[in-house]
Amino acid sequence: MDLAEAVVEFQQLLPRIRPDCVDQFISWIKEQSGSEQEKSTQEKILDSIRDDIRQSIPFNALGPTEKIHFATNGPNSDCNPRNTVHVDAFLYDDDAIDSLCEEGKLSRNHCMQCGSQDVRPLNFITHSASITEIKFIFQYLLPELGGKVVLDVGSRTGAILYGAYLFTNASQIVGVEMDEFFCQLQQKVVEKYAFGDRIKIVHNDVQNEEQLLQCSDVIILNNVFEFFVPTDVQERLWCFLSEKIRRSGTLLITIPSIEESLQHLTTSIDVTTWIKPVDISEKLKHASIRLGNSDEMSELDGIFMYQVL
Repeated sequence: MDLAEAVVEFQQLLPRIRPDCVDQFISWIKEQSGSEQEKSTQEKILDSIRDDIRQSIPFNALGPTEKIHFATNGPNSDCNPRNTVHVDAFLYDDDAIDSLCEEGKLSRNHCMQCGSQDVRPLNFITHSASITEIKFIFQYLLPELGGKVVLDVGSRTGAILYGAYLFTNASQIVGVEMDEFFCQLQQKVVEKYAFGDRIKIVHNDVQNEEQLLQCSDVIILNNVFEFFVPTDVQERLWCFLSEKIRRSGTLLITIPSIEESLQHLTTSIDVTTWIKPVDISEKLKHASIRLGNSDEMSELDGIFMYQVL
């Protein structure tokens, strides 16, 4: 098919597309034809970073001084040390987990009674966003970030930071992390890949970074407190965030939803006077056209966006 024939077929196709889907279709064509090589390069860099980090931390991606706290109520109250495996979604995607299971290095089930066939699926918990989630957040969900500040609270391995650097033109990307081990790990990556012109790692408790919270345009909270601090500390941290993140228009990206994070805590936070949910359904539809993989799309179910009132 030559150019003239392609143009004729395209002109015949366009009127058959629903009007509300035309912009998405045009965007998809542009993505397919104009930036595929660029995206491939970005993903290759992320793959290289993942390989580097895998060599530096254990399989469960937990730091040497980290202590995991298991909830006694709420949606993850069924998790305990016996039935829960920590698998970092940035470092190990589903294909990698399948390979590890086939090699006998990982199991998806645990025995309820040693030696019996009474087995149940293990709970897989991740404390990092997957590459699919990162691409969706920065390529589809968020608006243009030129001149904006992106803040990741509890940045751990730095997955969100690297994604923001590679997929956006945000002027400043900041990760706040309390654990010195992870700060050093992130800094090594930043230096190796020359990300230091826009990425900054802050080794501190977020409660000491009030000014940073107030000046950030996008704040990302990915599974940030639940498994790392006791319930009373979670309550204090959420109250602090709700008091200090007050600049109108600031966007919050959370995994899971803020409502779910707060539902088993005792706080005086009134989310209806603090933030409003942003409908991301159209963004998900747009992403589904590009991703075209139901398994990848299911990873996005836990992402929520809010705007400060």
